[in-house]
Amino acid sequence: MILKSRIPPGDIFILICLVFIIVPISIWIYFNNPEKCNNQNYTLPKYVSFKDSDLGFDVSSVVINNSNQTVIGAGNSSEIYILDLDGEKDYPTLQTEFKGFRSLALNEEVGYLVGGALDGSVVLWQLDKSSKNGWSQDYIILPEKQSQYISSVAISRSGKLIGASSKDTILIWINSKSENKWKLRHKIFSGHSGRYIFDLVFGNNDQTLFTVGNDKRIKIWNLDTQDTIENRDEIFSHKDSWSINSLVFRTEHNELIFGTNNGQIKVWNVQDKPEKAEELIGEHDSQPVNALAISEEGKLLVSGSNDNTIKLWNLCSKESFKTLSKHKEWVRSVDISLDNIHIVSGSLDNKIIIWKRENE
Repeated sequence: MILKSRIPPGDIFILICLVFIIVPISIWIYFNNPEKCNNQNYTLPKYVSFKDSDLGFDVSSVVINNSNQTVIGAGNSSEIYILDLDGEKDYPTLQTEFKGFRSLALNEEVGYLVGGALDGSVVLWQLDKSSKNGWSQDYIILPEKQSQYISSVAISRSGKLIGASSKDTILIWINSKSENKWKLRHKIFSGHSGRYIFDLVFGNNDQTLFTVGNDKRIKIWNLDTQDTIENRDEIFSHKDSWSINSLVFRTEHNELIFGTNNGQIKVWNVQDKPEKAEELIGEHDSQPVNALAISEEGKLLVSGSNDNTIKLWNLCSKESFKTLSKHKEWVRSVDISLDNIHIVSGSLDNKIIIWKRENE
C-alpha cells in the first residue's frame, strides 16, 4: 500500500508566497550588502614607484585631479605645484601671496580647489579650462582669517559647503549662488574642549560633519540649521584611547576610518552603538598615522605615517598587504585616483612620489 501525503491547498499558497517574497529579498541583500566584499572577488593591486619630484620644500598636502590626470601639491612654499600623473610634463604653478599651505581639498564635480594656508587663511580656486594648468590664477580668500595655520579643509559633495579647522576652531562657509559669494555659516569654537582639531570630513550630505583631534574624540555635528553651533552641541561623540590625526568616510558602509597618534587604524560604523564603536584594522609601528585615502569602490585603503612609509590595506579582509618605502621623512599626505591606477604621496623629505599600478 502506498501512502500519499497531501498538503492542504492553503499551505501550498502560503509556501508559494514565501518563495516569491524571500527569494527576491535574499537576492537584494546579497547584491546590496557591503559585506559581500571578500578576497574571492577582489584582486590585490601591486604598485611601484613611477615618478618622484623634489619640490625643494616640505610637502604637506597632495590631491589628484582625475579630470586632467594631474597631481596638485602644496607645502612650505607660496606656490602650489601641478604635476602630470604620467610623467610627461609639468604645469605652471599657482602663484599666491601666502608663505605656504598645510592642507588641500578638491571637488572635481563643482570645480573647486581649496587650500588652508599657514597664516590661517582659506583660499579657493575655480576650474578654468582656458588656463594652462586648469585653474584660475585669481583666487578667493574666504572670510574669517584665523590666528594659526589651517590644519585641514574639506568640500561637501554638493560643493555648497567648505569646512576648515584651525587649532580649536571649526569654520563652515556656505556658497550663496544668488550673490556668488561665500559666507561664514558656522563657527564652532572650542569644539574639541579647546584642544587641536586635526581633520574633518563631510558625510553623504550637507548636514553632517565629522571632526577629530587630540582630545581623542570623534565628533559628529548637525549642520542642518542656521543657528549658531556652540561647543558640545555635537549630536554624538566617540572617545578613543589616543589622539586622532586623520579621517576618511567610507560612503557605502557608513563607516569612519581613522588613524591615531600611536599608529593604529580603526573603523567605526557611525550607526553602531558606542560599545561597538571601533574595530582595529592594523598598525603603523606605533608611529602617528598622518593621512588616509580610500578607493572609490571602498576596498583599498592607503595610509601615510611618521614611520616614512605608505601602507596599503585590503578592507575586505582588514589586512595590510603592501608597504611602500621610498620616502626618507614623515609622510604627510596621500591620495588615490578614481581608476585606482595611481597613488600619490607627499612628505617632509620635499618629495611628491607618484606610484603606479602594475598591469594585472
